[in-house]
Amino acid sequence: MVEIMIVAAIVAILSSIALPSYSEHVRRSQRLAARATMLEAASWMERRFSVHHTYLGGDGQPPVLPDGLNRSPQTGAARYAINLADGQTHAVVYQLRAVPTVMDKCGTFTLDHTGARGLIANTASLAECWGR
Repeated sequence: MVEIMIVAAIVAILSSIALPSYSEHVRRSQRLAARATMLEAASWMERRFSVHHTYLGGDGQPPVLPDGLNRSPQTGAARYAINLADGQTHAVVYQLRAVPTVMDKCGTFTLDHTGARGLIANTASLAECWGR
């Protein structure tokens, strides 16, 4: 009986160490997928600008990102909603945002027409969230 209790204690200690590490690994991979989708959306915006010479639609309104570029991951449960920031899209500028469905330390990712990367409502550094 004592051996079983010792084994149970060891398993509990290992679980308390491994679970947070695994959870952070999952969150990092979700952030990586969101950043990759944002870069795809930025490429879509640049192709659009190359063809139309503006980021705006024919009606002068900001475009709507196509399915697959408006969420991350592109299949399954969405972890990030990706959209054009309200009031930030004009004929020659835009800002993309990836808003997490469940807040984490990196908060909302931003990417603009110049390639400048940023964070909103974060508790981590830009290098930690966007990579070095």
